Amino acid sequence: MSDKSDEASPLEIGRTWTAIVAEDHPIIQSAVVRMLKKRFGFKQPILATTYDELADAVMETGENTLVITDLVMPGMRGLDTIKRMRALAPKAWVAVYSSNSGEELAQGCLELGCRAFIGKRSSEDAFAAAIETVLDGGTIIEVGADPTAISQAVLERSALVSALSPQQLKVFQLLGDGLLNKQIAYQLGISEATVKAHVGKILETLKITSRSQAAITSAWMVEHGLI
Repeated sequence: MSDKSDEASPLEIGRTWTAIVAEDHPIIQSAVVRMLKKRFGFKQPILATTYDELADAVMETGENTLVITDLVMPGMRGLDTIKRMRALAPKAWVAVYSSNSGEELAQGCLELGCRAFIGKRSSEDAFAAAIETVLDGGTIIEVGADPTAISQAVLERSALVSALSPQQLKVFQLLGDGLLNKQIAYQLGISEATVKAHVGKILETLKITSRSQAAITSAWMVEHGLI
């Protein structure tokens, strides 16, 4: 497998290579899959939500594989995960997609043979441009053109969370886990109609119209120990 881009364009690679998306948050996972299909013509990527699933996938695919992986999933231990995965599939091209956009971590990933480190604060266009660089045979660190843009929006929403009732807060946290209304209802022992009403109130309180925005805010707050 050559590192040179003159053998195939990124779109040609997307149509013929296998993509593995290792991400345990359903909303983020679906966004990455959608981007790979829309921008590069990848077929349905192989999905992994734990390190064991990721390891099985890379061993089965071998060459001509693009791996996009988070570093925080069950069974993962940061850079040690990259070392183990690179040992299993040294010819796979790996792009780390992480909410931790520290320069030291990014450089560490590239030193271990990753092709890219992409911060989750990056826009879809920046994310796609970074993947195109990888498919062209290059390496890149992309933490986002404006690292504060998304977190500021989330911070503004998170400041409103204190107005939620205790039960609404539980629903809000489960939204961050990517659960459906019926799954939330089962976990909390309440009706699906009650969950739907709580979700509506959460969106109203946070002054947003999208369930996915509420989920992203919830996941961010949990990650940073705010709820």
